[in-house]
Amino acid sequence: MSFSSNLVQQCSKYTDFPISGIKLPYQLGAKNTPAQILKAINDWRGTASKTTAQIQTWVNSNKGKTGIDCSGLVYYCLNEASGGSVRTYFENQLGLNGSLTYGYGISAANLTSTSFGAKKTKAKNITPGCTIRFDNGGRVLVVHGVVKNSDGVVTKIKYTHSNGSKGPHAGSIKIGDETKDLDASVQTWSDSAYSDSQAKQLYNYTIKLNCL
Repeated sequence: MSFSSNLVQQCSKYTDFPISGIKLPYQLGAKNTPAQILKAINDWRGTASKTTAQIQTWVNSNKGKTGIDCSGLVYYCLNEASGGSVRTYFENQLGLNGSLTYGYGISAANLTSTSFGAKKTKAKNITPGCTIRFDNGGRVLVVHGVVKNSDGVVTKIKYTHSNGSKGPHAGSIKIGDETKDLDASVQTWSDSAYSDSQAKQLYNYTIKLNCL
């Protein structure tokens, strides 16, 4: 499986959780993996029959066990898709050899720092795995797909993130000019958590981590 297809699969573990109808919440500081979240739910419900509504209510009331914040999602998805390369890279860069875990992870600021990656200022240079810096490093999104037309021109960029109002979810950017950055007026953001103008105001830049 390629890195790109693996990344899509890892992102979908949060955005399309395996228990049908369940939407995971955002929780600041929560770094739960999909497997940990599923185990927490199964430990709670045991062998008893629970409705989707009952499970969702419990999930929403136990965000410490079932939630995920933006950096937790992006770090997990990139690290799993890269076969552990992201973890190894940051352990070396931060002098934390052998100590990084998903529970003790990497900040949104680090995942989008130009100290650890190169800026991509044109949509045509953005690839799956690039991270998007929002709110001066307070939030991070991960690009999981780039759509091109028959001429090879980028027409859409797809991303995944987790935020306070919508939890883990996917969004996209319609590209009107692939030679412009993502906050250019010709690009159009589509996200259930933000309007186009809000997203552009929050956007800082996109980078490709040196380890990918």
